[in-house]
Amino acid sequence: MKRIAIACATLASALAVAGSATAANENSGSHARDVAAKQCAAEKKADRGAFKALYGEHAMRTCIQGTTPEARSDLRTAAKECKAELAADPEAYSSHGKCVSGKVRAERQEEVSEFKNAAKRCKAEREADADAFREAYGSNENGRNALGQCVAERDDDEEEPGA
Repeated sequence: MKRIAIACATLASALAVAGSATAANENSGSHARDVAAKQCAAEKKADRGAFKALYGEHAMRTCIQGTTPEARSDLRTAAKECKAELAADPEAYSSHGKCVSGKVRAERQEEVSEFKNAAKRCKAEREADADAFREAYGSNENGRNALGQCVAERDDDEEEPGA
């Protein structure tokens, strides 16, 4: 009887520790999805037409699904950077979580800015010569896909170093 009680107590404490570690894990799937959702909402707010053209009929869902792996990677990278920074200077941030969220927020803002700039350049290019724009970026019969294709290409160009 005593062994069962000890085993139950050990199991309960192990589960409690594992549960709290999972809840505090910056890399959890739900946290990455939340980060992706915030980025997608900001992109949508920045330029609704380009957002819809880029991501299609179910734009928000498609954006979140496509952005979540990148957000997960950004969270992992930020966590590693913060761990190193906090080891070097423990008073740099009040907590590891604030460090990670600050880095991820800055990255998200940069990506939204890149999206907004790509949309502006594409719209300006489309206004300058609509036929050449459709020719360059392809389209269906009404030309709706060309803007999304342009934004995707411009946004990818900005991510390359030296571009």
